[in-house]
Amino acid sequence: MEKSLENSNLEESLGQYQRSLWERVRRSFHQLGKYNAAVRGGAPEPPVSAEGGSEDTGAAGHELQHSHAVIQLKALLYQQATKENEVSPSRRRKMSPSVKYEETNMPTAHNLVPIIYDQSQYIQHLEAEVKFCKEELSGMKNRIQVVVLDNERLQEELKARRPEEEMREQTLLDASGNTQNSWITRGEDSGVQEAVKKFSHGDADIMKTSSAGEAEKWKLELERLKLTYEQKCEILESQLRVLRKDLAECQKNCEDLKGRLKHKESVLAAQVSSRVGGLCVKCAQHEAVLSQTHSHVHMQTIERLTKKDLAECQKNCEDLKGRLKHKESVLAAQVSSRVGGLCVKCAQHEAVLSQTHSHVHMQTIERLTKERDDFMSALVSARSSLADVQQREAGAFEQALIQCEQLRGELERQAERLEKELAAQQEKRASDKELMKSELTKQREDMGSQMLALSQNIAHLEAQVEKATREKVSAVNQLEEIQNQLASREMEATKVCGEMRYQLNKIKMEKDEAEKEHREDRAKAKRDLDMKDQTVSEKRAAVSRSRVTGGSRAAIVLRSFSHDLTLCL
Repeated sequence: MEKSLENSNLEESLGQYQRSLWERVRRSFHQLGKYNAAVRGGAPEPPVSAEGGSEDTGAAGHELQHSHAVIQLKALLYQQATKENEVSPSRRRKMSPSVKYEETNMPTAHNLVPIIYDQSQYIQHLEAEVKFCKEELSGMKNRIQVVVLDNERLQEELKARRPEEEMREQTLLDASGNTQNSWITRGEDSGVQEAVKKFSHGDADIMKTSSAGEAEKWKLELERLKLTYEQKCEILESQLRVLRKDLAECQKNCEDLKGRLKHKESVLAAQVSSRVGGLCVKCAQHEAVLSQTHSHVHMQTIERLTKKDLAECQKNCEDLKGRLKHKESVLAAQVSSRVGGLCVKCAQHEAVLSQTHSHVHMQTIERLTKERDDFMSALVSARSSLADVQQREAGAFEQALIQCEQLRGELERQAERLEKELAAQQEKRASDKELMKSELTKQREDMGSQMLALSQNIAHLEAQVEKATREKVSAVNQLEEIQNQLASREMEATKVCGEMRYQLNKIKMEKDEAEKEHREDRAKAKRDLDMKDQTVSEKRAAVSRSRVTGGSRAAIVLRSFSHDLTLCL
């Protein structure tokens, strides 16, 4: 643990040092580029990175700041350029050939800046590749961690199932009494366990990402199938609800019609019972008259009667017949009781009464027979109307049965259609499952091949990263060499500047001495000229005197005069 902590701390410190070093290098490159642009007279700066992307350029632009060392380097280079421009041609001629050779062979700032920019671009490109490789490695590590967790969970499940299977096999083996097979099965179980362990530990690296991806795809497919199944179930349930609603409405309409029929039957039965049953003779006659006057109304009501109403009417008619027969029997018994078993006086009195009131009894008998005939005719008409109503009711019943059969057939057809659709959906689901299984197996194979390719790419990228690190180290070494060269050249430049200052001071002193000598020579020449002017004036006077003497002397004097003038000048 201590070694790992020390290594981690060492790696962190090295990483911080490398980052700080690269920041300094980038800042120096940026300042050199600015100086190059200033020297060239406002030329546009070259791009920092073309392959690193917008993110790398933005980061480099934020990281490149001014530093004291860069400012000093800029000032020294500017002073050196100005001094080179101020050096006279005579000084350049006096320089030694070795210095000239060094200046010609030494690379200038214009040549160093493109090289440094190329190196910075290459370094930024390598850093982008390293960043991409690190991101890919982190993603791979996360996927591997997920697969490892799944593998551990599966191993725990296998461990939990293993005792149950062993107990089950042990019970079977104890029942069979075959110890040899038990040893073989245990050996096979141990071999299977070892194989499972080897497979789980050996192929964990290959199947980590594929299992996670497949599990996610399985989950998505299962959710999609659940959604489709739920949608289809909802559609079928909605259709069933509609059919049930229609059936309930039909049943409700049938119940309403039955209730209305029962109500009408009860109303008609009440009307008939109130009008027919329990009537006196006078009311019966009045009812007969009303029935004769309003026969068409009674026929319409009788047509609307149901079987129950007609049965009640028949029952009432039978009751009336029984009542009539009872009344006739009662009257006959009264007559027989009044006639037979009387005394002479009572018989005479009864005979007188019967003679006096015979016409009344005859009238009542005629009236009752007439009422009986009317009731019989009404009964015949009621029976005929009952037959018509029964026929109509049978037709309506048959029509209702036909409609019920049609509804039953339609429901059966719909149920068959729904069953067929359900079977088709189940077949489709099974085919979809098979297709999904085949696709998943294919995807699993593709993921295995992709994993192999990714492992190869990772190895290749690791090799590239190692190569990039080596190149980075070499670039750092080159930069250190360049910095050392710049420092040595700076020292040489300072030495040259000191020598040039010494020489300038010496030249100034010589110049002062030369000016002093020039002033002295000038004063001396002036005095000589004054003296020669005097001699010339004297000689002119002599010439004017000697003009008289002759021309030969004048020529001689002129020659000497010209010769003196040339000497003076």
